[in-house]
Amino acid sequence: MTVASWPCDAWPKGGSYPLVPFSNRVRDSRFPAPNRPIVELAGFPGMPHALHGFGQFAAWSVELLEPDCAVLRYAHREGEHGWPWAFEAVQLIEANADGARLSMRIANRSSRPMPAGLGFHPYFGALEVELDAATLWRHEAEIAIEPATERPPRRHVREEEGYTRYLSGWDGRATLGYADGALSHVVVHCPAGAGYLCVEPVSHVSDGFNLASRGVPGTGIAVIEPGSEIRASLAMAAGANPAPRSDGGV
Repeated sequence: MTVASWPCDAWPKGGSYPLVPFSNRVRDSRFPAPNRPIVELAGFPGMPHALHGFGQFAAWSVELLEPDCAVLRYAHREGEHGWPWAFEAVQLIEANADGARLSMRIANRSSRPMPAGLGFHPYFGALEVELDAATLWRHEAEIAIEPATERPPRRHVREEEGYTRYLSGWDGRATLGYADGALSHVVVHCPAGAGYLCVEPVSHVSDGFNLASRGVPGTGIAVIEPGSEIRASLAMAAGANPAPRSDGGV
């Protein structure tokens, strides 16, 4: 399945999919890149903003498949979907008696610095989640604009009317999950009428590329030098964090 045939926002909501090389939205599917012209991204048909990167509809190759873990790899060619940089992303998915751990890394395979972000988009049947964050971002139509002055709520309840909240300064813990320090932003998403609640640990805020280009602080956007990488992981468990692999994960 490709970006042209992906069913936009109509796919079944469940499980968890990877957000790479960015999370959430890029306003008007374009942003100014370091030392480059404006980047024009391929988006879903009929949607004005690029959404959640290319990893969600990309073909990942299976590098390892065992009863308790799997390693998936995605190699992105320079210029594909309008993204000017080549990169490689690797997922490690582990399961044990306590729960599951998802790990991901993204490496810049091009000759120029690459702005990037990553994260996870799990769906939960939970009715609420409690988490501590330092900053709530003001947004319009799910595009972040600037940090808000009000204190972010700690308790987020599934509501019939729906909402989306962009939070920064997250301490990495929630009542239904845990993520490491690389994912200091989190999105709490409850669509109107939906029977689920999303808690999305991510590395940057919605439209982070454009906000960072305007000098807005705290967006969380990373710039990966050629040959370098960033990584993050998410652990989900009932009452305890699943232990990481002894080899350090991906």
